[in-house]
Amino acid sequence: MGRNALLVALGVDSFGTGVFLPVSVLYLTFVIGLDLPTAGIIGAAGTAVGLLVPPLAGHLVDRWGPRAVLVTAQFVQAAGAVLYLVATSVPEAFLAAALLAAGQRGFYCSVFVLIADLSTEIVKDKPFALAGVTMSVCFGVGGGVAGLLIGQGEWAYRLVAAGNAISFLVCAAILLRYVRPVAHLPSAPGDGGFRLLLRDRPYLGLILVNFAFALAGDLFVLGVPVYLRLVLDAPAWTIGAVIIVSTVFRLFFQVAVVHWLRDIPRTTALLGAGVLWICWALAAAAALLVPAPWQLPYLLAITLIYCAAALVHAPTSTALAEASAPPGRRGRYVATFQYSFGVSNVVAPALIGLTAFGPAIPWLVLAGVLALATAALPLLGRSLPVAAVRR
Repeated sequence: MGRNALLVALGVDSFGTGVFLPVSVLYLTFVIGLDLPTAGIIGAAGTAVGLLVPPLAGHLVDRWGPRAVLVTAQFVQAAGAVLYLVATSVPEAFLAAALLAAGQRGFYCSVFVLIADLSTEIVKDKPFALAGVTMSVCFGVGGGVAGLLIGQGEWAYRLVAAGNAISFLVCAAILLRYVRPVAHLPSAPGDGGFRLLLRDRPYLGLILVNFAFALAGDLFVLGVPVYLRLVLDAPAWTIGAVIIVSTVFRLFFQVAVVHWLRDIPRTTALLGAGVLWICWALAAAAALLVPAPWQLPYLLAITLIYCAAALVHAPTSTALAEASAPPGRRGRYVATFQYSFGVSNVVAPALIGLTAFGPAIPWLVLAGVLALATAALPLLGRSLPVAAVRR
């Protein structure tokens, strides 16, 4: 019970995260008074702490069930948001960032298992797509609200932090009151879940491939604004235009794309996404050669290439990871799969930093990494469980 309630809860969570996450570094500088390098280090250190969470979260999902872990993650994130409100020093700011990162990683380690448990469909691509659209759109709306508020003074930053904390608590309340998954069958103690996973080479290969695809997503979110403003010297409003195009594209086409792909093996669909992302990365590097009057149309056009790949990748990769996990070990498998995103979160800023050595270098490196990952997909298609690959 409660599939629609879960979507509402995810929307509330994503709206609150969208309001605060894009301005979290600015909050550290303008409200707490830290210099920009220190604020950046705190953000990176908090993200690193989050990387410690998946093994524990995955184990608890298999033992407690995904809803219990998801609710716990909401309370942990709420504590982090509240601590931001009262933090006045570097240690307090680091603890706040670490709690937010840990709770967020626990969220992603549990939410997809809960979505699968609440879904009546045998094939989970569509429910994952609906959840992805909900979170993406609500995050974008939250980011838009943040954009309207920042610059209004310290009170505006504190308002978005408070709103973030409230969103986590409201999400937890909805989950506890209205979301009723099927009774969870706990995994047996000492069942060797992680040991078996570390010997599951096809699944580990899937994690490595998805790291490359996650890196493309992170470079779109973090690298495109830097590229537009500092390299191409585009007007600031072009960043918003690119974000709006990507959000609207996903809103209108995500579910349709999943329907169109229903008869295509998942690894084949991901191969297509990889080819599109390679073309996008190379086209981004080539933007340096585009005359200034044509840059905006060109950037919007290649954004559509990125979006098409993202529409394929988001639900397909998650469904493949969930379907490839053995019964009773889904929590640990899906949690470990989240490392592809977590490590990408750490690597992407460093990759963007290569812009200092040449503005096209990050995009060319990304294209190379994507090419290696895409080339590995036919082998994965023959190695992963047939039922997971063939839907």
